[in-house]
Amino acid sequence: MASAPSVVLYLACSLDGFIAAPDGSVGWLEAFSRDGEDYGYAGFLAGVGALVMGSRSYEQALGSGAWPYADLPCFVLTSRTLPTPDGADIRFRPGDDLEAVAAEARTAAGSRAVWLFGGGVLARSMLDAGVVDTLDLALMPVLLGDGIPLFVAGLRPHGLALRESRTHANGVMQLRYSVRGAE
Repeated sequence: MASAPSVVLYLACSLDGFIAAPDGSVGWLEAFSRDGEDYGYAGFLAGVGALVMGSRSYEQALGSGAWPYADLPCFVLTSRTLPTPDGADIRFRPGDDLEAVAAEARTAAGSRAVWLFGGGVLARSMLDAGVVDTLDLALMPVLLGDGIPLFVAGLRPHGLALRESRTHANGVMQLRYSVRGAE
């Protein structure tokens, strides 16, 4: 019997633990893409079959021009009515049953991974619901000083097991962890 697709929290974070500036912008990451290195993003995205994101991440993605995930089902956790880009497979769901949303996203992903795309609140909620299998983190050599934290207050303790690590010449460290209990 085939195993269920992994739910992967995949994101970049400053050394002081922030995933975005206080206004939600991620422009600080541009300095790390100037050398043409994608840090494995294209390969990761090729293995993604569905996305789960919060409404704020969805709105930010909407504001970046053409919908970048047109060929993937995207589950957006929200109770609000939000616009849907033409041709996009957007499925709005309330955030009250994260296990059901994860199961639906796993089914939609087929044999590929589910990308948990979002901020600290979504990460905490999904981790605490026990549906995250892997944490894929790019630790960026920059201190933002303030911003949106990777993990917000209230996160329960979770054991992690390091599966892979890679250091790039510019100081970026990529870390892949299995969430204990999800291995």
